[in-house]
Amino acid sequence: PIVFIHGSFHAAWCWTEKYFDYFVSLGYPVAALSLRGTGGTYAGDGVKKVKVGEHAQDLRAFLQLLPDFVSTSAKPILVAHSFGGLAVMKHLELHPEEADNLSGIATMCSVPPSGNGKLTMRFLRRSLVQSYKITVGFAMKECLTDAELCRDLFFGGPKDVLEDGSVDDHGVSDEDIARYQGNFERDTDATIDLFDLSRNLSSKSAVDGRAPGLQNFPPCLVMGATDDFMVDREALEETAVYFGCQAPMLVDSPHDVMLGNKWKNGASALHDWIQTNRSGKPS
Repeated sequence: PIVFIHGSFHAAWCWTEKYFDYFVSLGYPVAALSLRGTGGTYAGDGVKKVKVGEHAQDLRAFLQLLPDFVSTSAKPILVAHSFGGLAVMKHLELHPEEADNLSGIATMCSVPPSGNGKLTMRFLRRSLVQSYKITVGFAMKECLTDAELCRDLFFGGPKDVLEDGSVDDHGVSDEDIARYQGNFERDTDATIDLFDLSRNLSSKSAVDGRAPGLQNFPPCLVMGATDDFMVDREALEETAVYFGCQAPMLVDSPHDVMLGNKWKNGASALHDWIQTNRSGKPS
């Protein structure tokens, strides 16, 4: 089975729009969880911040229950997007023995083991405008109400007017944007505690940048997107080192690889990687 883990401002729904049907059609059992404080899940009375360790607890509990609701006892493949990658890292850092219970780990546009601090500083040096958009979009949650900012951050930028007068909305209509923004609002009822994260980064337990217990990890894939507004090449390379990958794989996509008209680029690349590793060939 494939277990999908979402990132910030998202919940399990983001995988159900395209990826579920695609992978089910290929014969894979699929499942996705909504981490604590997202998707209408209960984070606690008045709780507005959730620790990365708590998200790791959610993932562990979900994996323990997985055999009860998928029709196979096969070891699952974890597929994590954006901040969901940090939950996977923390889970395996806290419970390295559970790597033996997995058949693969794939991250897609993941925040690196060192978190978003260095990442934000690099964007600040490169582009004040881009850094400003990321900051107000997330810290101030303006992407919940600003449709153009939402498009920039997640879906490949503004709509394009083509030579024939038609409009390319990158497969995300205005109605989609409004629906996604409604989901994002619900999925930010409790957000990741960045202060706690800075003290509990997985990079702090890494050895020469590599995950502790890496020798026991299953095959790993680190995937990035060529048009990612928020996760840069340096972040992908850091994550690749952490998971023992030679280099990150890049697909033609914006940050939300699972939505929009380029969703299949990431999905087919993921499927090819799974098939390669199933056949025993090198990843």
